[in-house]
Amino acid sequence: MIRRQSRAALLVTAVLFSGPLLAADDPVAVVQAFNKGISERNLDAAMALVADGAVQFTLRPAHAGVNDTTKVSGDLVTHWRTIGPVVYTVTSVYSRTPQILSSRVDGELATVWVQMSTVTEERSGKKRQDSFSELYVLGLVNKAWRIAAVADNRGTDAMNTDAPAPAAKP
Repeated sequence: MIRRQSRAALLVTAVLFSGPLLAADDPVAVVQAFNKGISERNLDAAMALVADGAVQFTLRPAHAGVNDTTKVSGDLVTHWRTIGPVVYTVTSVYSRTPQILSSRVDGELATVWVQMSTVTEERSGKKRQDSFSELYVLGLVNKAWRIAAVADNRGTDAMNTDAPAPAAKP
């Protein structure tokens, strides 16, 4: 009886803790987990998959009203820690679904190309879907894959970033 309980406990532990370990071992799983974290409004989970010093390549502003077009690159964590709260404030839904187009691992470097589909539902009721390509460059850091850079061909949208903040939940 004790052996069965021990095996069951071991199995449950393995299942519960295999997700992050598997994601760290597979560049595609890291990209999927990163986007899942953003979609679930869990920036901490998404940013845990980003390497120190990771870069966001921004060829044009993603949102209307953002006038900083002089910088092509910036810190990836700062990018999402700045943009994420704004997007979450003005939307009731923001989901990102990466369709993997290709991936390649060469030693400690990996690339993952995705066709990104996003669904955005603003608090005003406006809904839209967008589609664009993203390229993820990952590096092997302490035996775990981490996102080192992201670039995309996303266009500028017209999301209203002046929408009122949602009421606090009791």
